[in-house]
Amino acid sequence: MKSRKILFVIVLAFHFANNIKAQQVTILGNDPDYAGCVLTFCSIDNYFCNNEIKIGECTVAADGNFTVHIPLRHARLIDTRLGVFHVRFFVEPGFSYEVKLPPRIDKSPEEAASPFFEAATVYMNILSVRDGDGQKPDPAKELNLLINRFDEVFNPLYDQLAVDAAKKRPVAQLDSAINAFRTGLSPSGNRYADDYAFYRSGLLYYVAQRNGVKYISNAYFAGKPVLYDNEAYMELFNITYDKYFMYFGRTGDAIYEVINRQTSFSGLKQLLAQDGALPADSLCELVILKNIYDEFYYDRFSRKALLCLIDSAIVQTKIERHRELAGGIRSKITKLLRGFEPPAFSLYSQDSVLVDLQHYRGKYVYLMFCTTQNYVCLKQYEALEELYKDHGKWLQIVVVSADERFSDMRNFRTKAGYQWDFLHFANDPDILDHYDVRVFPASFLIDPEGKLVLSPAPAADDHLERTLWRELNGKGLWQEYIRKGWILVPGTQNRGFGF
Repeated sequence: MKSRKILFVIVLAFHFANNIKAQQVTILGNDPDYAGCVLTFCSIDNYFCNNEIKIGECTVAADGNFTVHIPLRHARLIDTRLGVFHVRFFVEPGFSYEVKLPPRIDKSPEEAASPFFEAATVYMNILSVRDGDGQKPDPAKELNLLINRFDEVFNPLYDQLAVDAAKKRPVAQLDSAINAFRTGLSPSGNRYADDYAFYRSGLLYYVAQRNGVKYISNAYFAGKPVLYDNEAYMELFNITYDKYFMYFGRTGDAIYEVINRQTSFSGLKQLLAQDGALPADSLCELVILKNIYDEFYYDRFSRKALLCLIDSAIVQTKIERHRELAGGIRSKITKLLRGFEPPAFSLYSQDSVLVDLQHYRGKYVYLMFCTTQNYVCLKQYEALEELYKDHGKWLQIVVVSADERFSDMRNFRTKAGYQWDFLHFANDPDILDHYDVRVFPASFLIDPEGKLVLSPAPAADDHLERTLWRELNGKGLWQEYIRKGWILVPGTQNRGFGF
């Protein structure tokens, strides 16, 4: 009976959360140094794969003024990227925030072109806060101030406990420090801040290597509402249930049977609930979603089975937010997977024409990310020139240039005389993240139906022709393309596939 009451409370909490009306958040300020710049505000909507979504955008006026309105249902952490800075702060529905942007420091050409560049994380300087009635709330209860004050006390203790645990300090000392800290916590009156402090305190048990998964699961998650948008909740959640499938699998082969052979979402929920650490409710589903995502990048479970499970989750879950999370996970794990469509994009070509990936349907596409200044890329262009001459009738070559200026890309192509398309990344700078570009060049092969064939694909000068031949031969297309005159028989005036 008690478990039914708990479940009823959780259902009511979800129903209430899903029916909360969005309220407007206003962010405004003045900084002439940013005149003409576009300010884009984002927030994480899926803490399993750290998927960011754009929630608001505005352009700074010539006089430096800017205002953006963002509809939100819950308090949450948001961020914006400004040159070399990654700026973060917390906002609450119905509140207005006057902010001071950090000094404008644009990325250097090298930083802008490098997929390895990491912006410096800073917190937004908030000048004033007003509620929906235009009144200034009690400064002592402002969300950012509360969180900053908490972290100032929490972070040193967290670091010290990590050192103490590594040095095998007596258990009593660790427990005493944690208990003293938790006892000193008092409600602030701000729901998000109190939840933040509660779940951050759970990290102390983890770093001090005290208690364990079952304790933290029961003390912090079982029977409590799921806080999808609270950064501290999701941080502790991800740590607590990390490698949970493997943790459960240490006692037998049942989990491998359910995942790899039965591919049963409902069966997996029932199995994990037997452990006692997870009730068979929304929390169990959340743990399953997290671990499907994590395990996809290891070889402990069948990828095909994990994909089946995520598809089942989308269909079977009764919780809309879980359906959204499962969809986001599916998109993330399949976006660069062979047989799936790669991330879409719309970029400007050397002729200033907006081109999307659909434009190249009907041909194989060799998609390469490069710059016009990188020596390795320059060598690849030479190999691509020969490839284009021999196979341009059926193979479309597309280079996405990460040069700082569009004019640099266009002038380079014109001077070099290359005939294939160059597209500039500026219209969709996130394309480098979407394709997980970590080094230049990075290449992919896409088939005429728009599905990934090779991810990544070999470099143009690394036996790429042989790879293409195997692809065409495996699909019975090589002879067909020869009949159409798209590929000349090797040994004629055309090099064919170099055999």
